[in-house]
Amino acid sequence: MAEGKPLSSEETELKAALEAVLSSPSQKKLVIAGPGTGKTVLFKQMLELATGEPDRRIVLTFINTLKDDLKDDLAGLAEVFTLHSYCLGLLHSNATLRAPLSPNFCCFPGLASLIRRDWELIERNEAPQFVGEMRGLAEDNNIPFYLARGQYYDAVDFDDTVYRVYEGLASGRVVSNSYDLVLIDEYQDFNSLEAGLIEVLGKGSPIVIAGDDDQALYSQLRGASCDHIRQLRISGEYEVFELPFCMRCPKVVFDAVNDVLAKASNLQKLKRRINKPFKHFPPVKGLDSEKYPRIALVETSIQRRNVNYMGRYIAQAVEGIPHDEIVEAACDGYPAALVIVAQPYRGQIIECLESKGFEVDTRRELESQLKRETGLSILKKDRSSNLGWRIILAVDAQPSLRDVIAATADGSRRLVDVLTAEFRESVLDEADAYEPPEEDAEEEQGIPVPANSPSVRVTSFEGAKGLSAQHVFMAGLHNDELPHDPKAIQDLEICKFVVGLTRTRKQCSLIYTRNFAGHQKSRSSFISWIDPSRLNYFKVDAAYWQKHVED
Repeated sequence: MAEGKPLSSEETELKAALEAVLSSPSQKKLVIAGPGTGKTVLFKQMLELATGEPDRRIVLTFINTLKDDLKDDLAGLAEVFTLHSYCLGLLHSNATLRAPLSPNFCCFPGLASLIRRDWELIERNEAPQFVGEMRGLAEDNNIPFYLARGQYYDAVDFDDTVYRVYEGLASGRVVSNSYDLVLIDEYQDFNSLEAGLIEVLGKGSPIVIAGDDDQALYSQLRGASCDHIRQLRISGEYEVFELPFCMRCPKVVFDAVNDVLAKASNLQKLKRRINKPFKHFPPVKGLDSEKYPRIALVETSIQRRNVNYMGRYIAQAVEGIPHDEIVEAACDGYPAALVIVAQPYRGQIIECLESKGFEVDTRRELESQLKRETGLSILKKDRSSNLGWRIILAVDAQPSLRDVIAATADGSRRLVDVLTAEFRESVLDEADAYEPPEEDAEEEQGIPVPANSPSVRVTSFEGAKGLSAQHVFMAGLHNDELPHDPKAIQDLEICKFVVGLTRTRKQCSLIYTRNFAGHQKSRSSFISWIDPSRLNYFKVDAAYWQKHVED
């Protein structure tokens, strides 16, 4: 908001919404905030007004992408963590909380799969859903077996890290830290375990929880539920606030989102949805709205690897992104282009973009460490490590695996002592000779893209959370895919479509094909939920390419 100029009605309303939160004396606040509505600005202002030192304030979210952005934006004002990294730090610093793990325990992504296999080998029946039991705080559970095997391997995975902390704090065995301010982001994507931990943290510290049930994407992936934020809103325990304006998207995208939500309501979908304001903000997005008044609706006549019309169209569009928008994206740290797409189209689009010379970022959030090299690296440092030997056994698939694991069922015998001498010595010789590869600093930090070259990221709908881009391409929008069944559309699928649309800062393109590898396709029903006047239709076929000769 420019100083010295009269505030517009929208600026006045936004200022009042922010000041309502900042001036409230409530110890517990819930902020309902849609995409691009200024949560980070609000967090920053709250932290600047907070008393005490920055290390007495914490900000928690649930994925690294969001954590990294918040860390950049809130630098020096608070400690910023994912919920997992926060809990991991507590386990390392508090002996009572981590017991019976040793001070040198490690975090090993993939431990849960090893423990599930241990159950099958020891109990000789199908393993329970340990992670699901933890995430859902199931009363009737098999978690003690999991925790005992975690102790045996002196390791944790992501979910049991949070579970160990929750169990220690909720039981009163350990007293929760108190903070001058606790800020929670993206609460709609938390599961029962994580919501339980937040409840514990909120008992001894001022807390602000922010989220939006329209952006809940993780119910099928990690047991999350938007019911947590909905229940919190009506509980009476939290003072509720709303941030009304979208300052990310141009007006046509904002209008399309409201079309989709209205249609969902008419179809009796999103029944328990929080009814919230979601308004266009001309002072910030007026010029972009004038420049990009329509969403591009792109129909390709065919799509297959050697007739890659989706990839070619996206590459052509990326090449046409104005230089000032490329520079703006590079300076502000987000992609110039974001492609949201699933298989089987994803690989073909990436291949086409790379063939045109674009650096394509396809980072995944998590990667399992269940690799032979990991086991060798652990054994090089500790020749008797149960975890190191278990990884080797998992990868090598030894015929004697059942007997070996069964022999360690009570945790009293080390794996190294159960193995045959020949196998043990062979692996230890390998471990002694193993030299871990040197880390590539450029790869670790990400390859910098020159400001005159558009940065391109390709991801899934779930991977798009926390991201935004100047130009967003949602590709592969077909019935039987999104939605999976147009006659039984799921709330999660509506949320995916809304999240995809609202990643857009400048222009959004919706892309589908009529024929994929010889199979007829029909465009997603979600496209018909948008007022046709908001769409600019392009038919991409052989005639299109004759008119648009590529360089």
